[in-house]
Amino acid sequence: MDNLTLILGGARSGKSSFAEKLAAKLGGSVSYIATAQALDQEMDARIKQHKSNRPPNWKTMEIATDIANELGESIYHSNIILLDCITLLVSNHIMQSSSDINQ
Repeated sequence: MDNLTLILGGARSGKSSFAEKLAAKLGGSVSYIATAQALDQEMDARIKQHKSNRPPNWKTMEIATDIANELGESIYHSNIILLDCITLLVSNHIMQSSSDINQ
């Protein structure tokens, strides 16, 4: 890994848009790891909007939890890996763990 960029900001502050613009500017192949889940209509609309903003040549993988097992070797063929969003990833893990405990 040559470079790592972490983009921080508040909820709905433009982090995704900024990251997408930066990835496009850097060029090369992009793997986009989307962690959001459409659990309600608002999130479904937000996910659809995010998808429509991405270039069609970017490889998008929708992975809510357990990224390491889901990705395998395919991720290493990309110049840029964009993870959106780590906050949702952590929340997904917490909710999954909570669900596992309550069963």
